Amino acid sequence: MESPFPSRAELDPPEQTPHVCLLACSPHPDGSTDAAARLLEQALLSHGATVDRICLREYALHPCIGCGYCSAHPGHCFFDGDDVADLFRRMGHADSLILSIPVYFYGPPALLKGFIDRAQIFWEQRREGTRTPRRPAHAVLCAARTRGDRLFEANLLILRCFLDTLGFSLHEPLLLRGVERPTDLLHSQVIAQIERFGLEAAEQATRFYHE
Repeated sequence: MESPFPSRAELDPPEQTPHVCLLACSPHPDGSTDAAARLLEQALLSHGATVDRICLREYALHPCIGCGYCSAHPGHCFFDGDDVADLFRRMGHADSLILSIPVYFYGPPALLKGFIDRAQIFWEQRREGTRTPRRPAHAVLCAARTRGDRLFEANLLILRCFLDTLGFSLHEPLLLRGVERPTDLLHSQVIAQIERFGLEAAEQATRFYHE
């Protein structure tokens, strides 16, 4: 299946640094997920990446209703008047994608799931054939619970399907337990872990950029 997006070289003049799209996916402002996103952004910028930070809650996102409009009208959605098409366009410019996600009832928050379901427009456009290189994608998942062998499983299954549809490949995620408030991240070991994760993501974006 080919990527539904054109390459960034087809969209914009070449840049000197990799372009990373960072999605903060919590409906709650200034919570632990936003704090993790800020740490990631700092790590990316320190590595010289260009960062396009998106807070999903700041945009008008209508969830998919399974109406079949995109099947009958390829490349278009019944709700094209909201912000989703522009968000997918911005993701299409990226060499790499990072999502910072809270875990709600073992799954993604409704806001993110509604956005994910809108990728049906690209699923309808899928074509069999030579697969284009999968751009790297990364996810940081923050859960208040400290236990549960399958705590992150639903999120990761959904993300892999979503990202593959958009031409991304999900790399090893960072799974954080016991993170309910921003202060739960304010420990040197956790901060170092998030920053290291961001630097590794920036390095992978750089490698992809130069391929």
